[in-house]
Amino acid sequence: MKAVIRNVVVVMLFVIPVGVFAQNTRSAVSVTGSDAATCTVPDPCRTFGAALSKTNSGGEVIVLSSGGYGPFTVSQAVTIVSPPGIYAAIAPASGIGISISTASGATVVLRGLYVNGAGAPYGIYVFSAGANIYLENMVVAGLNCSGCTAVIMPQDGNLRVTDSFFRNDFYGVSVAGTSATVRARATIDHCRLLGTTVAVQPSNFSTVTLTNSLLTGNFRGISIDSPSADIDAHVTVDNSVFTQNSVGIFAIRTAALVYVSSSVITQNTQFGLDIQQGAQVLSAGNNVLIDNAAGEAFTNTFALK
Repeated sequence: MKAVIRNVVVVMLFVIPVGVFAQNTRSAVSVTGSDAATCTVPDPCRTFGAALSKTNSGGEVIVLSSGGYGPFTVSQAVTIVSPPGIYAAIAPASGIGISISTASGATVVLRGLYVNGAGAPYGIYVFSAGANIYLENMVVAGLNCSGCTAVIMPQDGNLRVTDSFFRNDFYGVSVAGTSATVRARATIDHCRLLGTTVAVQPSNFSTVTLTNSLLTGNFRGISIDSPSADIDAHVTVDNSVFTQNSVGIFAIRTAALVYVSSSVITQNTQFGLDIQQGAQVLSAGNNVLIDNAAGEAFTNTFALK
């Protein structure tokens, strides 16, 4: 019996560490790495998928060298960082560039990555409900096929986008919740949305704040649109510029509500504001709305407090 117990203990000593210690708190990828590696900084993997599979929940993945890394799926809380000076590109020919499918409440941070359209319909797709997604210093460009979307979150959650570029996409940032009390929430700060069909698309049951951003060369800067039903979308805009689009802000039907303060809406070739069928686009009284082809009247004002 003692011999049997000793054998079991020996087996456990060899087996348990494989499951317990195989995961990294900090993993790394490099164009010279191998997916058979340990994915540590001295021994990097080649792809994000391999690195993520060897990274603890709440850990991080660091990019060590410039190059293409391919599409991947995030299924745990993690921070993925491409440091300044390193060009880490994802160029999906089909499907999705970066899929995020985590447990509710998980936090995912993507920083410094380039997602380039090469035929795929989606750049970044958030499947997770109730997740906290941070996009920092990202470039998502060239997803310009009809209906293609740079960033989409079609359920409740928190999307925080800062210091990022969206260029030549069909849709830039698109969010939608699941009910009036289970909403998709997005903040877009210090971003550039350029040459899209619709730069920001707040869909049903969404709450969006846009600050310190430039929207130019788009067909529509912000578009709250539906062919038939109301869209329950609340948008707050502050200190942003809508210029040289076809339409600066489009809103239709009574559930659409936009507050605008300290912003410039100018030189839009069709409408500065295109407000239809009872939608409300309200001004704090401190905006510049001038030199547009038409649509130079807010529906009303609101008081700064």
